[in-house]
Amino acid sequence: MDRGEVKVMSDEEVTAGIQSMVRQSPAPFRPLVVLEFAVGAKQSAIEWMISKLQGSEATGGAELEVSAVVMTYKQGTSQTVLYIGAKNTRLLSAADMTSLCKVYKDNHYREFTIEDMANFKGIEDVDSFLTTAEKQKLILHEMEAVRASDEEGHIPGYDKIKLWTGKSILKKYLSREIITKMYPLHEPEEIKKLGADWYQLKRVFKEQPIDDIRHYFGEKIALYFAFLGYYTIALIPPAFIGIIYFITSWQSMYREAIFAVFNLIWATIFLEVWKRYCSELSYRWGTIDMVSSKYDEPRANYYGTLGENPVTGKPEPVFPKWKRNFRFYCVTVPIVSVALGIAFYIMLGYFIMQEWADKKYASEKSWVNFSVLYLPTVIYAVLIGIVNAIYRKVAKKLNDWENHRLQSAYDNHLIVKLILFDFVNCFISLFYVAFYIQDMALLRSHLAALLITQQLIGQVQEAMVPFLFLKRRKKQVDEVLKKQNALQKKEYFNGEIAEDVQRQAGMESEMEEYNGTMDDYLEMFLQFGYVFLFSSAFPLAALWALINNVTEIRSDAFKMVKVFQRPFAESAASIGAWQVAFELISIMAVMTNCALIGMNPEVRKLLPSDVTAVNIVLIFVAVEHIILAIKVAVAYLIPDQPKWVEIELAKTAYQSKLALQEKHFQVNLSKHIHRTSQDKEKIDAVLKEKSQ
Repeated sequence: MDRGEVKVMSDEEVTAGIQSMVRQSPAPFRPLVVLEFAVGAKQSAIEWMISKLQGSEATGGAELEVSAVVMTYKQGTSQTVLYIGAKNTRLLSAADMTSLCKVYKDNHYREFTIEDMANFKGIEDVDSFLTTAEKQKLILHEMEAVRASDEEGHIPGYDKIKLWTGKSILKKYLSREIITKMYPLHEPEEIKKLGADWYQLKRVFKEQPIDDIRHYFGEKIALYFAFLGYYTIALIPPAFIGIIYFITSWQSMYREAIFAVFNLIWATIFLEVWKRYCSELSYRWGTIDMVSSKYDEPRANYYGTLGENPVTGKPEPVFPKWKRNFRFYCVTVPIVSVALGIAFYIMLGYFIMQEWADKKYASEKSWVNFSVLYLPTVIYAVLIGIVNAIYRKVAKKLNDWENHRLQSAYDNHLIVKLILFDFVNCFISLFYVAFYIQDMALLRSHLAALLITQQLIGQVQEAMVPFLFLKRRKKQVDEVLKKQNALQKKEYFNGEIAEDVQRQAGMESEMEEYNGTMDDYLEMFLQFGYVFLFSSAFPLAALWALINNVTEIRSDAFKMVKVFQRPFAESAASIGAWQVAFELISIMAVMTNCALIGMNPEVRKLLPSDVTAVNIVLIFVAVEHIILAIKVAVAYLIPDQPKWVEIELAKTAYQSKLALQEKHFQVNLSKHIHRTSQDKEKIDAVLKEKSQ
């Protein structure tokens, strides 16, 4: 059966089928997550999913609360929408299983356990003990944890859609578009308040409400906005100095050398201070001591033969490491290499085009000729964006196929693929001009054209967001009205869903899905490279980046609040592999800037005339090593964690040790009392026997 095939069912079939599967509950629940099936989805597939979501853990189900709304349209088709919630007892059990951190009675974050539940702050009000974002995250975890068994070879009603043993059933439904949409519901009042404190014009130069962002969207998204804000502030000094250098008549050599050294040291200070701030945030949010990866559960999309985790003893899919390595080295690496080759030849094509334009139009000065001279660069900048977008889709497909067990490993491999290609695609032409053609004037104009063109395109897109949002909202309202007009009958199973909740779900259903922070970090990474790799060539790069980021923060905030569906919250202790990526760029920037300064003719004039080219290279290699040594010293002198965080972590570790010792003491005492009682009984029995 093709995924696009639609079977028209009678009203009686739909009603009878859903009513037989949805277990009735005595009281209504609060829906937190919505699942929308495709119009005309097979009834048997819908019923099976409902049974899995409602089924007990013992039978492989998620044990969640489900309310189904079946809408029959005038065209004769029907659509089923599931509203998912969970009882507090189920949520607390899931919090225990997933090691969710909550505030303990000593005001420190600890992993929540049902056994020690009474000692956690706020537990007296069970409804509000877990935030809505945490509840939605736990519901998603339980839904994704429902995996196919050996006997479940395909989705009922879809014989051609095979199920891998141990693979998430929900993910299969989504990938084959049997379920077309899944999203957690927004909290209207809370998101309205967050928007007022975040993206409004009067808040442009004020600090972002990072704790509120974390409370609503989770740590991963909050850390992205915290890093973006921190990076934007860090751009102010180099932007200010860049303006001074631009408007003054300092000698070029001094300007380049001093500005480059400042930027290189400043980039290190920024990254080290950010790590300290990040550790403060992660400590405050209880994620600084996240569980080691060997205990982490596998990704929902991870598949393999159903086996057992050797550490936890829990059942999970097992996929051979040799097979993953084979896929990576024998398929991924060749494909990525070909993509890098394509990027290189596109760059050569750009220079051929530029050379042709220079020969034909550089001789006569006019606005037309000036525009034509810069046209190849503009086309190349646009082409870079198009090729990057295509490659990202290819990279994601390859990453999915490699079948990484952990989400962290999946993310890191994808980051490496994206960084490698985007770095080559965006910077290879700059390296070519700087070190092959060795034309500083061309490097300066080329860098400016690439950076400004890409950011102008981005700014136009950002400026269009509010306008497009209004159009989109009108379209959403039209779509909802269209569905209502086409609706012939609506039936509820397991309790009615309030009309306002259904209207809210209908509007959010038409919103765009948020695809995560990956593209946002990648955009920031490339901008960081433009600013620092060739800072001696274009001092105004930091200014352009600063202007871009000030608007980027608010436009991204606007989209999170008004444009995107609410994403599921994700925990995070840091920005992960991106921290390493930015640090590598800062190290590479030392090499590129030292090389650029060393190739400057004005610098060479200062050296004795009898100094050979080899000696010049050695001199600037030595200078490069000195600057690298300074960077290492700065990184060493700035601890990754503030002293107070180290002390608090030590206190927590000590208190945990005392609690464990107390627990062992109680267990041993109980055993001792039991053993003493047994010994006494034996002695009494022996004495009694002797007396007789």
